Amino acid sequence: MAETVHASPQDVKKLAAALAAYKGEVSAAGQKVQRALNAANWRDGQKERFEAHYREFHRAIERFMSGEVDTMVRDLNELARRLAEIQSMRM
Repeated sequence: MAETVHASPQDVKKLAAALAAYKGEVSAAGQKVQRALNAANWRDGQKERFEAHYREFHRAIERFMSGEVDTMVRDLNELARRLAEIQSMRM
């Protein structure tokens, strides 16, 4: 049985846009951290371990953003499109 969706297409689109913006902000923050690491006057084994751990963490976040968040944005935009289509048929 199909579930009834009570949502505004515009609000769903806003949510999709907010998620896309979130992805961009996380990516920009990661680049900022990488620049800070590159500029840090810190050269020893501890920094190397920290950098390796950070790179692994950052790659995991990027995979999540490219997979899950992109899928969520796509699905929300599709939902908004279908909701708008249904609303237009009712008018």
